Amino acid sequence: MSRQTPSTVIDVLSSVVLSRLLSNNEVPNPLEAASIHQGINNLQGEIARLRSQLDHLEGQLQKHRRVLSSVRRIPFEVWGRIFTFVVAQCVWGYRREKELLCMTLVCKTWCQAARVTHELWSSFSLDTYSPASSPAYEAVRSWLSRSGDLPKSLQVEGFDCSHCQNFQSDDGDFWCPIIHPKLVKLLSEGPVLNHLSLMCPLPLCYKKLCERLHPSLWNPIESLAIQIQEGPNEVIEGEVTSNSFNIPPDVTSLEIDMGHVFSFGSPGLPLGISPSVYARLKSFSFGGVAWGDAGGFLQALHHCKSLEIMTINFGQGWRGFDGGGHRAAGGSVSLPYLRTLHLRRAWKTDIFKYLMLPALTELVVRGEEHELGYFWWGFPNPELRFPNLRIFRFYTPRAVDPLELAATLKNLPHLTELTLSRAVSDRYVGEEDYDHIIEQWHRHGEEPEARMRDVFQILRSWDERAGASRILPSLQVLEILGLPSKYDFSHVCKFISARSRNPQRQASDTLKKVTVTFLPTEIPNNCTSSDFNNVHEELEKRGIKASITPSELKPRRGHRDWYDESLYFFWE
Repeated sequence: MSRQTPSTVIDVLSSVVLSRLLSNNEVPNPLEAASIHQGINNLQGEIARLRSQLDHLEGQLQKHRRVLSSVRRIPFEVWGRIFTFVVAQCVWGYRREKELLCMTLVCKTWCQAARVTHELWSSFSLDTYSPASSPAYEAVRSWLSRSGDLPKSLQVEGFDCSHCQNFQSDDGDFWCPIIHPKLVKLLSEGPVLNHLSLMCPLPLCYKKLCERLHPSLWNPIESLAIQIQEGPNEVIEGEVTSNSFNIPPDVTSLEIDMGHVFSFGSPGLPLGISPSVYARLKSFSFGGVAWGDAGGFLQALHHCKSLEIMTINFGQGWRGFDGGGHRAAGGSVSLPYLRTLHLRRAWKTDIFKYLMLPALTELVVRGEEHELGYFWWGFPNPELRFPNLRIFRFYTPRAVDPLELAATLKNLPHLTELTLSRAVSDRYVGEEDYDHIIEQWHRHGEEPEARMRDVFQILRSWDERAGASRILPSLQVLEILGLPSKYDFSHVCKFISARSRNPQRQASDTLKKVTVTFLPTEIPNNCTSSDFNNVHEELEKRGIKASITPSELKPRRGHRDWYDESLYFFWE
């Protein structure tokens, strides 16, 4: 016979009492109530015990599932692509190496994935800002050897140099990272480099490096970047200044940043590079802070007959071209194979007056406001100078004249992608400048029926007159970035809507994607972010993917804003 504990007896009594009381509506007596309370306590204790067991079992279940997680089955190749994306975000080269090494320490899988991804190890940046951080030859060689047969790249960073007066050591020790014996050994004994980037204090440093290397050691290098920090007047006493560059014979991609070197730019002082070097270049990037007259640059471009990609970084020292410099350079320059042109930090675009680019398909202009507060731009005769342009990206520091911009776009019929960043204004014509606008309209062969001061308003007006010959007939992607807060967005809506009406004998609209962003602004009292919804809906009906994104939306406080009803609509 089993022995009953007091709690068991109470549970039995509680169960009997509970069954009897549930069948009627009697009030339990004190003994019965105590029995029921004890039963409640027992049940709560059992529930707590089972919950504890459940939590433990769920924890064990998660551990078992984690072992079988799909994340563990991600192939090394996928991890490698992720790592490649992460390290590519590092601006400075030496940080890139540190980030990669940190990822290899996370776990064995990550370490193995990084090691088999050769692309991660194909470049290395040497931080040589002081004699104490001299390059470790074996470490660099070991790093690059993990890239297998991929082209290898080496970047040497560090501008402190005893060739320069500002960095002479008090104890008389000489220090130049570019001609450091370990770096010379690395370049002499391998591994074989495809790209070499040198950040030199002076052109003289590069010249002395060339003197220490046998010419045959330069042969494998196909891409070379040279960045100069100081001007020639900073050379220590006894050294001869030099702006000549002995470029390896197989280099087809050349990047030179002259920094503050003042003696380059005029026709009498051209950059010391052989014309045969220019002739074989496929890619050329040139920049500087202290340009003189740029006739010398045009002289160099005359030899770049095989050039396909060119980048010009003007800086704040661009003085433009004068007549003498242009004549000395031999007139306009034709680059028959140039496909891509990037202009950076340009506060003038007068270089287009001297370039003929029949094969140009992509043009990117990043304007910069001059210290005096202006930005001069213009694309004279675009239909003649780049008749086959397909992609035009125009980033400006301030809004440009809408009529001039419209006239330029009118003469680019083959454009498929157009980006206008901060180029569109919210200003209208005032009485004081109306005469000037009238003159511009007549110059472009148009009648000024209204005071139109928006590029899309002007284009739509010309479109309506053009009939079958629509302006921008091949446009597929339109990006309008950095619109001002008071911009009348209906101009864009009406422009797109007019393109979709498909008049007789006119091809259907080619536009497939529209992106619009606004400068950081506040929501007017009578406008919310939902006012943009109908724009998306209307564009989707036309098969156009739309993205309209205010950079920052905040509730407005105070007076009424610039309109009384939403302008974000399409006119059918």
